[in-house]
Amino acid sequence: MKKIYKIGIISIILALLGSVVYAAQSAVQKSVLSGVVTSVIQEGQHVKEGDILVTVDSLAGPVPAVRATGDGVVNEVKVQEGTEIKQGDVAVILEI
Repeated sequence: MKKIYKIGIISIILALLGSVVYAAQSAVQKSVLSGVVTSVIQEGQHVKEGDILVTVDSLAGPVPAVRATGDGVVNEVKVQEGTEIKQGDVAVILEI
């Protein structure tokens, strides 16, 4: 019984460590503005910190709503052109 308990605890610890490693390798990019998306970066593209990932329409024209917070590759794009995005929405996931 004690062996099963120890194996269970070790399994839980390993699963938690695995999720921490995954989180360290991916970076969620959130929108800082709300509006209608006018352009979005393509999946698979390499980006550098500060690159524009998503723009939204404003009275002054298209403005950056999401910028890369680090160097990496675009792993997943969660928004599409023409759709509405709100401040704080997850827009892009980078693999760092």
